[in-house]
Amino acid sequence: MFVDFKSLSKDSRVWIFQSIQMIDNTTIEKIKSKLKLFLDNWKSHQMNFKSSFEIRNNTFIIIAADESNLVSGCSIDSLIKFIKELECLFDLQLMDKLHVKYILNDEIQTKHLNDFKILCKSLENNQELMVFNNLVKNIFELNHNWNVDVRESWHKKYLK
Repeated sequence: MFVDFKSLSKDSRVWIFQSIQMIDNTTIEKIKSKLKLFLDNWKSHQMNFKSSFEIRNNTFIIIAADESNLVSGCSIDSLIKFIKELECLFDLQLMDKLHVKYILNDEIQTKHLNDFKILCKSLENNQELMVFNNLVKNIFELNHNWNVDVRESWHKKYLK
């Protein structure tokens, strides 16, 4: 059942889908409508659970689910199927894991992983690079460890 994002507990599970390109506002409104409908009917073992979403920076679709009743594998499969439908419907790439988003000059940038590795190797030791760690597991981590310096993220393995 769809609820306000802020009403979910901090240990609610999150899934982050990033669009390779920025999503225009008209498309975002259409996506929001479809997300609300999907989440209102999303169930686990035929049981309702609280879920919500946020779309941040016209590029990140963040889905959250209260896991007091565990979200089953079939429910996660239905979420992935739904995201793939959004990709087709709006000509987006939301499942691509080979692109990294980071902030440079106060703007969100996107690089293919291979190019991002090169960027990391060129960083000076004290040079800050803020990256989006889309592997966070819950709302608490989303709020505290999602947009972090590369040295505090799994991306640090690409530094020299």
